[in-house]
Amino acid sequence: MATNQPESVEARLSRLETLFANVGETVAAQIKAIDALTANVSQNTKAIDALTANVNQQSDTIDVLVANISQLTENFNNLSEQTSRDIRNLAQQAAQDRQEAAIDRQAWQAETQRIWEYLLQQRGNGRQGA
Repeated sequence: MATNQPESVEARLSRLETLFANVGETVAAQIKAIDALTANVSQNTKAIDALTANVNQQSDTIDVLVANISQLTENFNNLSEQTSRDIRNLAQQAAQDRQEAAIDRQAWQAETQRIWEYLLQQRGNGRQGA
């Protein structure tokens, strides 16, 4: 039969000592885990800071590229408009040149015909033919 006698003070102290030792080991293990987590958080914070700086730098680079593309687009549009005007002007000039060439050709043909007729009338030695 079991007796319901109270534990001795030494047994109780021994049991409490073991309990406190176990709690102490658990706390020490948790402190190590917290320290490891703190180191990881610190490392992650540094990595996030580096990534943030990298993203900011890339954002600045993208802003510069967008500005360059906008400038290039504006330059292209200006050149395209100028080229269109130049083509229209060249087409008009070509039409005028063709018209002037036709007039010159007609004048040349008329002058050639006049000279030919003059030569036919002369028939040698500067005398007019009959």
